[in-house]
Formats: sequence, structure tokens, C-alpha cells
Amino acid sequence: MRYAARMRLFALLAGALIFGAPAVSAADRPVLVELFTSQGCSSCPPADGFMNDLTKMDGVVALTLPVDIWDYLGWKDTFAKRAFSLRQQAYAPGLPSRSVFTPQMVIGGIADVVGSRRDEAMGLIHAQANGDVPGAAVTLTLSGDNAIIEIPETAAFKDASATVWVARVLSQREVNIGDGENRGKVIVYSNIVRDLSPAGMWHGEALRLEVPARQNTGETYDRLAVFVQTGETGPVLGAALIDIPTAGPGTP
Repeated sequence: MRYAARMRLFALLAGALIFGAPAVSAADRPVLVELFTSQGCSSCPPADGFMNDLTKMDGVVALTLPVDIWDYLGWKDTFAKRAFSLRQQAYAPGLPSRSVFTPQMVIGGIADVVGSRRDEAMGLIHAQANGDVPGAAVTLTLSGDNAIIEIPETAAFKDASATVWVARVLSQREVNIGDGENRGKVIVYSNIVRDLSPAGMWHGEALRLEVPARQNTGETYDRLAVFVQTGETGPVLGAALIDIPTAGPGTP
């Protein structure tokens, strides 16, 4: 699908879902970018490098979700989770491409692009950040051993059914690929999701949730991300990311 067509669809979906809701500024509502990638995918390293840049960009919450669909080619992705492959598949019917591929970058829950196409991806990110797209201002803070998630009341979303997702994230890890299509390469992965789970639902009311900042999930992580998404794989209404002291059993 051409860039212009993607942009028109983006605007139509956003307007159809929440027409008339007040806009939230880009400063209050970072754009969520999810990259579905694999250590066994030969076309993925450029997208993985792009993600390293996105994780340093203001106004973006960029998350890497490694999938297991390439594991049969001789190298088992050391970070992949079947749940991420299923999440990617669940996205497909509502995305412009209506398909699953790697590297696939999903932006704001409603637009997708080949993850290595920097210019097209940045165009979609800027369109959401700078456009009059309504959403919710999500704040995420630490208080002792807990992370506090707060979302203000937004009357226009009183009939919404949005999932509050919590992602436990490893900020960066270098991997020596021992076999498969990327055999012999050393690839740096950034903001790797190690655990993704729902913390609650939001229906437009003022909401305050407390979740453990450090929790024994069997994985190592040093960041928390929270995002609010209609349904489970619909438009993303808001997101936030914070660093935390390293938690988990050790370096994977």
C-alpha cells in the first residue's frame, strides 16, 4: 500500500473510533512503536538498528517484540515468545497490509510498515505525533517498590473499553547469532519486551493502578512501559516508559 493511502487510512480509523474527543499534545502522548522481529530473519538487522535510534527519540515509546516464527531455520531466537507471534497475528486484520511479516513495525496500533523503511516509518510516526489525534495522557512513576499508573478522566472515552498493558523491558542486549540466516552476526537489540501483561481496563474514568516495579517473571528487565489500547490490538491511546533498577534472575 502506498504511503498516501496509509495516511488516509490512518486518519479514517482514528476519526471513526473517537470522533469528537479532545486531542492530547504530543508531549503528553508519545507514539507507541512495536517492532516484530527475529534473530533468524536475514532482513531484520536494519530494522533492529533503526529501533536502537527510535528508543532514544523524544516522543516515542519503541518496543521490540521478538517472534518465534523463524526458529525452525536453525537458530532459536533467544528472546522470542509465542505470545508475541500471536499478538502480531491478531493485529493483521486491522492493519493496512492485512498481513504478517518480519520485520514488521506497527505504529499506534493502526499503521504498519516494513521495519527497515526509515523514511516511511518516520512519516507515520510524525503524522501521529503532530496530527490532531485524540488520546489519553498516561503517567508512570515509581513509588517505593511499586509503579504508579495514572490516567485522567476523559469524558469522550466513557464508553471505551481499553486495555492497560504493562511491558517489562530490557533496554539493550548484544547477541552473537550462532546459526541460521544471520549466522556469524552480532546484533544489538533495544527495548526488548520480556513480559507483556494486562494490568486493568480503562473506560474513560480517572484511573490509578499500582503494579510491582520489580517482579519475578523469570526474565531480566530494567524498564517498564505502559500503554493504553482499545481492545487488545486496536488504536493506542497513550503510552509511557520509565527506567527501574535491574530486576530478574540475571543476564539472559
